[in-house]
Amino acid sequence: MPKVVDHDERRREIIAVVWRLIATRGISAVSMRMIAEEAGYANGVLGYYFANKDEVIRRAYEHVSLATNDRVARLMGDARGLDALRILCGEIMPRTEEALLEARIATTLWEHAMYDPVMKQVNAESWQMWRTQMVGFLDQAVSDGELASTDTALAADTLLTLLMGMQVMAVLTPESLPPARQDEMFERWLEELRTAG
Repeated sequence: MPKVVDHDERRREIIAVVWRLIATRGISAVSMRMIAEEAGYANGVLGYYFANKDEVIRRAYEHVSLATNDRVARLMGDARGLDALRILCGEIMPRTEEALLEARIATTLWEHAMYDPVMKQVNAESWQMWRTQMVGFLDQAVSDGELASTDTALAADTLLTLLMGMQVMAVLTPESLPPARQDEMFERWLEELRTAG
């Protein structure tokens, strides 16, 4: 009797291998042959799941966003306003080993997104989704009296820029940006937003 293969699980396994390879060797060093070898599959098997290296890389990046979103969904509960914003940002900030690995993958793939229109779109969709959530949480905070009336779109753009910078700094010089420092930076941003209103 032929072995039943869980194709979704196999794709996840391959993506996990791609994450490890990108994190340790960089995107330019990763090849389909290397992925197959590391995953323990014949090179031809990868073609069944992914058309080419670009597709594998896109899926790896999408998985970064999905993993973050899954953690946020598990933690969110009934949170709203600033509590919800803290949860979302806390999972985007590279404060844990898992989130730091995701930042390493994301920052590596940002270079790829500069030249690949599909990757650029995938990246834009991820950030736009988080931006939309941030604006919504900030609007709730204004409505609930946690914040004075403010330009929530501008506040979200500023926050996204801060979070992207945290990811880059944590990848390049992790000792300069420990989790407590990231939290302090977020709280300082929030305090400045409160006093500006």
